[in-house]
Amino acid sequence: MPPSEPIAQKIHHSFAKQAMMTTLGAELTNLDAGTVTLSAPILPTCTQQHGFGHAALTFGLGDSSAGYAALSMMP
Repeated sequence: MPPSEPIAQKIHHSFAKQAMMTTLGAELTNLDAGTVTLSAPILPTCTQQHGFGHAALTFGLGDSSAGYAALSMMP
């Protein structure tokens, strides 16, 4: 079930203003009440020394997803 329209708009607007998410190439791919999915490609600028995605990429996406999931439950 999607969140209320005002909350959904607030989340989309806030996400669009996050320069870090833009830098990471992140997209908001799913928005439901209590669940927000963000996805991002593993860009060459976001890898660790072995060429895999850096944990900071995962942490950044998880942190924003969790915050928006909590916000999506607000009345």
